[in-house]
Amino acid sequence: MKTKTRTPAQSRADLKVHGGFTLIELLVVIAIIAILAAMLLPALSRAKGRAKNLTCMNNFSQLQKALIMYASDFQDFYAPNPDNAYNSPGANWVAGDQNGWMPTVAAGGSPDAGRSDFLRDPRYCLLANYTAASVGVFKCPADPRICRYSGPDASLQGKNIPVVRSVSMNQGVGTKGPGNGGGNAPVDGPWLDGNHGHVAGHPYLTFGKTTSFTIISPSDVWIFVDDDPWTINDAAMAVIAAMPQFVDYCSPMHNNACGFSFADGHAEIHGWKSSLFVHSGVPPRTTAQPGLQYNDWFWWASHATKSTKTGSVP
Repeated sequence: MKTKTRTPAQSRADLKVHGGFTLIELLVVIAIIAILAAMLLPALSRAKGRAKNLTCMNNFSQLQKALIMYASDFQDFYAPNPDNAYNSPGANWVAGDQNGWMPTVAAGGSPDAGRSDFLRDPRYCLLANYTAASVGVFKCPADPRICRYSGPDASLQGKNIPVVRSVSMNQGVGTKGPGNGGGNAPVDGPWLDGNHGHVAGHPYLTFGKTTSFTIISPSDVWIFVDDDPWTINDAAMAVIAAMPQFVDYCSPMHNNACGFSFADGHAEIHGWKSSLFVHSGVPPRTTAQPGLQYNDWFWWASHATKSTKTGSVP
């Protein structure tokens, strides 16, 4: 039986009949898809950023409400917030040093960084009873750090896991607690004077109770903050109010913005005007320069405390 040979013209006609694409048509389709992807990806990225912002604000709102409930059970006194990563029961609003693990797990850091048991146990996290022992509320979704687990859970030993805490408390808020020998006395906010020698009320306000807000509104004082992944350590965020300087840094991980909760219970993402908090390594003590950097320092410090002499910062 003979096989009939088809001409090139007949083959092209068959392609047309059966709906085949030419190379040019395929290239046009690919180009259109690429253009649509280029248009949609930034929108998807923005949507992802907004979702992280909403998660962060929800976490802060829950933490702030937990602190308020804690205070209502303890004669309006806030939880202990010493300038130290005390890991003894009842000594700190939350135990565990979170230092290190930036930019990668190979950098190493504190073995406490993966200790979620510190966040669940009411002996080591004084807010645990008010957060339903939820671990997620302590971590910013934008925190990139991965640590090597070293804790009591044998199934996690040696594994790489996300760090468990990104937030710290304003060092001028809280009580000294038993670890500092001060009980319910208000914290000193030692860095407020820039020399780690500040004493409560001299000259800057510190807030040991929910009733301590006299010359400043609770809605103007931040309590919890996203701590910078490069500088986070204990659970207290140092603030310098006497001069435009930093020893602890706020996080810029929300597209150069940072999460805060406030004493009245609300939370917000605050955008920075300068790149002061953006860095690729552990920063030294830094002085904010005149202009946008100074504006960022002033917002941060003036929402942390007020001078008992002038009613302002500095």
